[in-house]
Amino acid sequence: MNRVRIAAATGTSVVAIALALGVAPMASAAPAKAAVSACVSDLQAAQNSNNAAIAADQANNTNAARVHNLATTTSLLSAAVDCLGQPSVVTANVLTATTSNVAATVFNVLGASAAALNSEQSTAAALTSALANAS
Repeated sequence: MNRVRIAAATGTSVVAIALALGVAPMASAAPAKAAVSACVSDLQAAQNSNNAAIAADQANNTNAARVHNLATTTSLLSAAVDCLGQPSVVTANVLTATTSNVAATVFNVLGASAAALNSEQSTAAALTSALANAS
């Protein structure tokens, strides 16, 4: 009976030591991820929906592209508010992206996918620049 207790205590001690030595260094070695700001999150959402609009216009599907343009507009409006404390280049790029995205939406309503695609590509460039300067 004593041997079972000694074995159980030894096994528990070995597991505790292994966890303390093995798991703790792994946990401390992983760098903490910085939280993404609301501005960056909005810009990423706008970029994702704009990329979907580009893909839809490349497939000549103006109805789907229009839906994605509206989602991009929503994200850009959120970004306009959430990016107020960012450098002025971010604000300028958000405004540029919003303007070109509205144009893309109008072109998609009119069924002009080539013109919409051009505006969406301008939106993409502005969003890339905004993301590069946002924090």
